[in-house]
Amino acid sequence: MRTIVKLLPPQPADVSLDSLLVSGALLTAGSALAKRLVTECGYPGQRPLDDDRVLLLAEAMEARQFLTATQIAFGRLGGRNYLVNGQHRLHAVDLAQIAQEFRIEIYPCETRAELDALYCRFDQPGGRRSLSQLSHALGLHDEDQSGLRPVAAAMLLRATPFLMINMARIAACHRPRATRDLDARKDFALPWKPAAIAYQACLDQGVTNRTARFRASGTVAVALATLRYQTARAQEFWMGAIRNHHLAADDPRLTLANAFLTRQRASHEHDLADMAACAWNAFMRDRPLKAIRTSGVGPIRLIGTPYSGDVA
Repeated sequence: MRTIVKLLPPQPADVSLDSLLVSGALLTAGSALAKRLVTECGYPGQRPLDDDRVLLLAEAMEARQFLTATQIAFGRLGGRNYLVNGQHRLHAVDLAQIAQEFRIEIYPCETRAELDALYCRFDQPGGRRSLSQLSHALGLHDEDQSGLRPVAAAMLLRATPFLMINMARIAACHRPRATRDLDARKDFALPWKPAAIAYQACLDQGVTNRTARFRASGTVAVALATLRYQTARAQEFWMGAIRNHHLAADDPRLTLANAFLTRQRASHEHDLADMAACAWNAFMRDRPLKAIRTSGVGPIRLIGTPYSGDVA
């Protein structure tokens, strides 16, 4: 049975961190405790804080969309615990002023070299955060919350290469050079911002942990194409699929949502785009759809849009 340590803010200043940091335990940390963990357990080789990432995490906490019980890891060396994974989440707790539950892991280290190696296992400066930073640097997201927010801008940037090849099934290594050029991607992405803002509004209607595949690049590409060229119908389609409330059993929107939840093997962007296209085309024809059937080959065709899947 897991140990559960619950200590809600404010925390007494004299509480020993060693008594709270138990490997495998669940710890609820508020602002005061988060500050203590960052300052008293600081790892000397920690990379600089990424303000953009802290902001995104704090926004997720405010929206009650932050995943609970994620791991906070410490390396223990010379009788002291060093934070090696979790600084951005703890800073976000302090910023949002909302307590969060974390799973604690303590890794014993015999030497400083072992501690450094442990930190390197967790330190991952790339990924979604750098996409968000790139979108900001390229002028894709807006400061105004009514505009394109950082997470949606990152989704737009991630879907852009797939849109640039007309959603054809082409391996990344064989795609045109322009799909890897940031300036070319920016120029291509800018006209898609209104569609991205519209899709952002659709995603806001859903539950984050049930919409992961709606945020994948293949699905986002189909959503952007339909919202750009068939705005009203596409809003009806995507909001219905994402909210998934009171839909008939053979409604293409419900069928797509269920397929996204149950098909474990569909992960390639073309496969997800193919599934979304199947449901979209049935929706546009006002036809019932009880199952998503895709061939896995051939072009992505979207009724009401210029997209046929043929490479430009």
